Parts: sequence; structure tokens; C-alpha cells
Amino acid sequence: MVIAWLRRSFIGRRWVNRFSLDLPDFILRAFTGRLHWPPYSLRAFVGGANFDTVGHWFLEEFRGLGLLQERGRILDIGCGCGRIAFALAMDAAVRKLEIEYDGMDIDRANIQWCQRHITPRNASFRFYLADCASPSYNPHGQQAPTTYQFPFSDGKFDLILLISVFTHMLEDEMRQYLSEAARMLTPNGRVYATFFLFQNLDEVRDGLKRHAGWTFRHTCRNAAVSRLDYPNHAVAYLESFVRDMAFRSGLRVIEPTRYGSQDLLLFERH
Repeated sequence: MVIAWLRRSFIGRRWVNRFSLDLPDFILRAFTGRLHWPPYSLRAFVGGANFDTVGHWFLEEFRGLGLLQERGRILDIGCGCGRIAFALAMDAAVRKLEIEYDGMDIDRANIQWCQRHITPRNASFRFYLADCASPSYNPHGQQAPTTYQFPFSDGKFDLILLISVFTHMLEDEMRQYLSEAARMLTPNGRVYATFFLFQNLDEVRDGLKRHAGWTFRHTCRNAAVSRLDYPNHAVAYLESFVRDMAFRSGLRVIEPTRYGSQDLLLFERH
């Protein structure tokens, strides 16, 4: 029972990591010049990959796609422990652009770490907690993601990031977030969103090599999930359905789809 609960509960696994791994991780970070990294219990919460490598990869990705602009305003939905935020906040060229950044997450510990360790380095980077319920990330959240409204005005952001967010959301939750993204986007803005996408049910049930071993054997309306006991664990979508939902929400795809370990769709307002 305890093992099954830990598989579903990131909060429970975090407490295990905090008591067993954070101290040796701190010692290792101190000896390797990585004290600017969050503790392991927070990094593990977003996959545990190299904090600097991931952040710089996305920084170069955004540059290559022309998504960073002078005095641009960025909203990072699901910012986690700030891998992307830290890379942006510390980059000299980005500082010259005078970009403003708002990071949102439903996990209080991640937001508190970012507020303590990133905002003091760059006051244009702000973080806030969205108290949305999630069976694993925020089980006691007071707001339903299917009705959540972001506390920002219409047309505020030039770039909205949704990285590894829709891979953990069911259909009605995704619809609300896409609608809110369209509302908050400037007329010439962009949405950068990643998914597990498939073209037919046989494909998703057998698994795609590009999705790094994920299989989605249980269909759920227009999606397929990896586990029935915990459907938000990993969610894949029929690409045509995502495109249609986005269009109905006020967004259209900037072609082409960019397929990878997670599949990228860029959106603009229509």
C-alpha cells in the first residue's frame, strides 16, 4: 500500500527525498560549484535532469525560434523549480532585452524556492502559486483546473510556455488552459506547448520510440493514458483533436509540428 501511494504521490516521494537525499546532494553541489541549483527533492519533482543543461537548451530553443523579443512579457505555466527561469534571468543577452517573466506553478515548495533564489537575482522575474487541485502535485488545492482563471489581463503576454503541462492534463483541463492562453496572448504573441501526440490508437497503444518508452494503452475520450489508477500520470492526445480544440479556443498552429520526446506545437491567435 505504501509503495503504491508513493508511486502516485510526488509529495510523498519528495519527503522521502528530502530526508534521505537532500543532504548528500547539498554536499555534492557544494563541491561541484552547483549551489545555485535547487535541492534534489525539488529537481526530482520535475524529472531530475541537469538543471543548467535543461535551462540552457530551452534558452537556445527560444532564440532559434525567434521567441525572445525586446521588452517581451513571458508567462511560464508550470515553471517548476525554475530551470528555464534561471537560465533566462541570468543570461546577459536576455537581460539587455528587458524581458519580464511571470512563473506559475501549483506546487508551493517550487514557487517559494524560485521567489527566494531567482527573483533576488533579477527583479523582472516574478513567481506565484496557483492553488489548483492535482491528485499528485497539489491534492488539497482549492481551485479546479477545469475552471481556473489566471490573474492576468487580456492580451498581456507575448510568449506563453506550457512545457510538460498538457502531458499531465485531461481533456477538460486542457481546454480551459488553452482558452486562458488565447485570452492572455497579445495579437502577435506565441504559445509554446508540448504534448505526447499520436495519429491513431494503434500507434499510441504500441508506443512511439520518440516518446522515450511511454505507452498509453488505456483510451479516455479523445486521449490515452498510461495508467488507469492515476490517469494524470502521463496523457497522450490525438493530434487532430488538439488542433481542433486549440482552434475552438482561439488559437491556430504555426506549422509544422515538431516531433520529439515531447511533441511541440506553436500557436498564435486567429
